[in-house]
Amino acid sequence: MKLSLRPTTIDDLGEVREFLKQAFDIGEDEPFLDPVLMRWKYWDLRGDWDWPRAYVLEQDGLIVAHAGVYPLSFNGAAVRGVQLIDWASSKLVPGAGRALLKRLSGMFDFVYAIGGNATTRKILPALGFEEYTKVWNYARPLRPLRQIVSHPNRDWKLGVRLARNTLWSASKAGGNRVPPGWKVSRIEPGAILGDLYKGRMGEDYFSPRPPAFFEYILCCPALPIHLYGIEDERGLRGHFAMGVMRGQALVTGVWIREPDREAWAGAYSQAQQVAMGLEDANEIAASGSVGSSEEGAALSGLRHVEYTPVYLLNKKGKLALRTDFQFQLCDSDAFFLDLGHSAYWT
Repeated sequence: MKLSLRPTTIDDLGEVREFLKQAFDIGEDEPFLDPVLMRWKYWDLRGDWDWPRAYVLEQDGLIVAHAGVYPLSFNGAAVRGVQLIDWASSKLVPGAGRALLKRLSGMFDFVYAIGGNATTRKILPALGFEEYTKVWNYARPLRPLRQIVSHPNRDWKLGVRLARNTLWSASKAGGNRVPPGWKVSRIEPGAILGDLYKGRMGEDYFSPRPPAFFEYILCCPALPIHLYGIEDERGLRGHFAMGVMRGQALVTGVWIREPDREAWAGAYSQAQQVAMGLEDANEIAASGSVGSSEEGAALSGLRHVEYTPVYLLNKKGKLALRTDFQFQLCDSDAFFLDLGHSAYWT
C-alpha cells in the first residue's frame, strides 16, 4: 500500500508515544517517552526554526515510521539541515525507516548524524552518508566519592575507578589557563546580541545560535540549563551553556570570539570552576570537533574519553564547512538524552 508522509502535531502525542514504545521495545516509564519531554522536542515553540520538528510515515492511517528533526541552519536559514532523532520504523513494514529518511533528505539541504549505535553507524554509509569529521569527548571527575556512590556499574572496578578519579580530580583544573581579566557570570539569551558573532565567531566556525535557540534549550525539561557569559574589560568575549543531568555537568556548547587553543583552554577552565560550584555536579563533560578546541580542552585539565564520528549527507552540495567546524553537544540530542540513570564518562 502507498506510504504517506506528514508532520505531526501535539494531537499525535499519544499515538506517537505508543508507536515509539513498540518500535524500541521499551516500557511506559522510560524518560525518553516522558510526554513533557516529547512535547518540548517536537512541538513547543522554537523561535529559530519555523518548520515542523517531527514527521511520520503512514500506511492505511497507521504510523509505520517516525523521526524527530533537530535543526541546524546557516546563512540566515537559507541552508537548512537536520539530524534525525527518535528515528524508528515498524517491524511489520520493512524499509519504512529508509523510506522516511529518503523523503526527509529531499526536504532539507543536508542531513547529519553524530555518533549513534553500532547498527546506525553501519547503515549510514550505505544510505549515502560520509564521515565528515570526529567529535572528541572529554571529561573530568569533580566529586569522585559521590560519583562512585551514584555510579550505575556496581562491580569490582568501582574501587579502581574511585582511586583513579580521586587523583584526577585533585590535579589542578587548568585555573592558570584563564586569560588575565576574564570573568564569568550568568547571563540571559538577549545578552549575546550585538557583534559577538563577527569575525572568527561567525557561521564558518560555530553553529550559528541566536538568542531564540538559547531561550528554547533553557526550557529543556530533562535538565536545567544556564547560560554563562565570558567577559573582560573589552566586553563579552564569549559564552557557554551548561546543565546537570543525574550528576553529570554537560557543557552543551561554547562560543568564543577568538577561538585559538588558549581561549578554548580558558573557556573550559572557567566551565570547570562553574561546575564545581554546582552542588549536584559530580563530573563535567564536554564535546567538540578535532582541532584547537581539543587542544584547549586538554590544557584545561579535561581528559580524552572517546571519539565519535560525524556523518554528513550533503547531496545538494549547499553546505560548505571548514574542517574544524565545531560540532558540540548542543548540535544533537546528546545533551538531553536521559537514560534513566547516571551516565558518567569517567
